[in-house]
Amino acid sequence: MRYPLFYKKLPPEQRQLLMGNFKFYKNLSVVGRKLFDHRVVQFLNHHQFVGYEDLQVTERMKLLISGTGIMLSFGFSNYLYALFKTILIYPDNYYSNVTETQNKGEANPKFGVVVFSWKDFEAGLAIEDDNLHLGLHEFCHALHFSFKFKHSSEGQEFIKNYQKLLKHLENKEIQSQLIHSGYIREYAFENQYEFLAVLIEHLFETPNKFRKELPVIYLLLLKLFKLEKANLQ
Repeated sequence: MRYPLFYKKLPPEQRQLLMGNFKFYKNLSVVGRKLFDHRVVQFLNHHQFVGYEDLQVTERMKLLISGTGIMLSFGFSNYLYALFKTILIYPDNYYSNVTETQNKGEANPKFGVVVFSWKDFEAGLAIEDDNLHLGLHEFCHALHFSFKFKHSSEGQEFIKNYQKLLKHLENKEIQSQLIHSGYIREYAFENQYEFLAVLIEHLFETPNKFRKELPVIYLLLLKLFKLEKANLQ
């Protein structure tokens, strides 16, 4: 992980907003919070936020979305989601012309956009232990796509560790354990991308139960996302 020579700072009221909405942020050291703040500023500067259907994008919305993105990518030096420049925000679920379905969110590398229903994004933040977190889910897709298509040594390492996770899951006994445990929701088994995104929701929302139910996968995910166990409690 690279540390900046000079840290960019958030105003006190924005740091308080992060403290009130992210356990991850509260669990960081003083230096860790300085780095988190710096990266949130960089995220805000790097991304364009656009409201749809007459939604007025507020500074609070920008900060909570940015904080979620940085929380997921915090272990990496390449933390800015290289393929994605624009965050589109709808007030509620919306019809996607790309997927031709009613959606709560999506990450589209072709157009460089991450899309959220604000109602569902907020619900993901408000309920901390239901394993439903739209922001983490879509940013997981965005990070995965960025590492897959934007070549870097860190991206190559991510893909290599991801393949190790998939290899572990080839074991029929492990597959049966996953399916019958009832812990991971069924949507995870749609495809490999959704599987990883759903695992991330579970990892951040119920880390202790995750470690108990799926200890090997838990450790593989910590390694994949370069996360510290202490910051997830």
